[in-house]
Amino acid sequence: MSRIKQFRHWVDIIVEDLVSMKVDKHVVNGGMAASGPIHIGKTRGELFIQAAVVRGLKKKGADVEHLLVVYTQDPLKAKPPLVTTEFAKKWKGVRILDVPCPEGCCSNWVEHWMKPFYEVLDDFGIENLKIVETSEIYKSREMVEAVKLIVEKRKKAREVLGRFKGAKYPEDWIPFKPLCPKCHNIATTKAVSIDLEAEKAEFTCPRCGASGKVDLTQGKLEWRLEWAALWQVLNVTFEPYGKDHAVVGGSRDSCVAIAREVLGIEPPKGLAYEWVYVNGKAMSSSGGISFDFNEWPKVAKPQVLKYWYYSAKPMTHLDFSPLKIPQLSDEYDKAERVYFGIEKVKEPKIEENMKRSYEIANNEEPPKEMPIQIPYKFAAMLAQIIPEKEGFGRQAAEKLIKTGHIKEIPSEEGLKQIESILRRAGYWVRKYAPPHLRITILEKLPQDIANKLDEKEKEFLRILGEKIGERKWTPDELEAEIYRLAREVVEIGSKKAFRAAYKVLLGRDSGPRLAPFILTLDEKFVIKRFRELT
Repeated sequence: MSRIKQFRHWVDIIVEDLVSMKVDKHVVNGGMAASGPIHIGKTRGELFIQAAVVRGLKKKGADVEHLLVVYTQDPLKAKPPLVTTEFAKKWKGVRILDVPCPEGCCSNWVEHWMKPFYEVLDDFGIENLKIVETSEIYKSREMVEAVKLIVEKRKKAREVLGRFKGAKYPEDWIPFKPLCPKCHNIATTKAVSIDLEAEKAEFTCPRCGASGKVDLTQGKLEWRLEWAALWQVLNVTFEPYGKDHAVVGGSRDSCVAIAREVLGIEPPKGLAYEWVYVNGKAMSSSGGISFDFNEWPKVAKPQVLKYWYYSAKPMTHLDFSPLKIPQLSDEYDKAERVYFGIEKVKEPKIEENMKRSYEIANNEEPPKEMPIQIPYKFAAMLAQIIPEKEGFGRQAAEKLIKTGHIKEIPSEEGLKQIESILRRAGYWVRKYAPPHLRITILEKLPQDIANKLDEKEKEFLRILGEKIGERKWTPDELEAEIYRLAREVVEIGSKKAFRAAYKVLLGRDSGPRLAPFILTLDEKFVIKRFRELT
């Protein structure tokens, strides 16, 4: 009898591999281009993988630092719909740190896009993250030395890049783009010569016509060379990279060769990850295809996004849509029930993956007690019925007891959990939900709706109103009674009966599951509404 192979989560495998390295300190790095809004797709491989690995290394007793490099020394490449055509044309090629805020609300382009990202890091449990901007790194002594070494060995760098890219660089190629001190162009400036001893670059700028000399702190390397130089300067030991860099002979391989053959260092261990898609298209800030990172805590628990990423291997294709948020939230809740032993999964490996991913999504410190859960779409419905005001958590709890979601009024902490769930679901339903999930209770019954109901429909609603007032119902019991009345007592069929109920409550032919929906409404209101038809 073959023995079942012990489950190992992919995060734990990476951690064990890194622990085996003979280094005094681990530096786990991610990179973030400040080219536009930071979307959730960027965070999969540039933030969350790193955060989990850092936490795992710390548990193993390793000395570790979590870095996030923000590329502020890059030129502006934005285009519509992210910015207007005029804005894009005016600032094209200018270092993004010198580009003004596109909406006039922040000090510059970088702050405008990065500030919302920074503001929610705590919500996602990102701790002790050291953020470094490339514009500051280039001012460091270590980076200046790296630039000098690469310029000095530019013939070798040219040969390496040509070997991988198949591109031929001219004999006088200098892999350094000076920053124009006049117009801040950093895209099309040309380094005419480099004085390594004086640490100066002579330049010309076709954008404004300026020429002169700048320090080597004022410019940037060709991006592949910059990537390898950052490994050296920051002493990176682990860094994931997107699948576009992962192809054999691609950019990552060329950077590895630059690291070894030009800089004389060993590259960090890496990990390829797949992009996150939106309705089949890769997320792109500049292309307007994204879901902003700071938007997530408004619609769901931060742990839901983290669980989605951690429960799938890094190269798993993930397709996102705001319409998928209820499903992702409910999947997280299922993992929570599995973790607390409330629900079982047949396949042991799937169960172990769910449990371990849940732990990692909760920063290795899951709650000690099972949190309150409400199915997301039900919470979205409830949020539209109960006004969001002081004490609405208790009002919601009373309805959740009627619908069987909880057994009793919870503690103050439990009421806060309910309020948080409803706030997020309410925000989602207002901004992202499809029309059929948005409801408005008819405070008064329009006469034209009443006139269109036939006698059988009115009779069904009258009897249903009487039954509702006779006793306390569970959702399943009430649903069974609705079917019985429709088919056996009034004999109008369930489809027609349900449509009549939705018409007089919502003014339309369909709506949420009827029995739980009725139980969330004020009982006196429902009975009165059904009786006023006779």
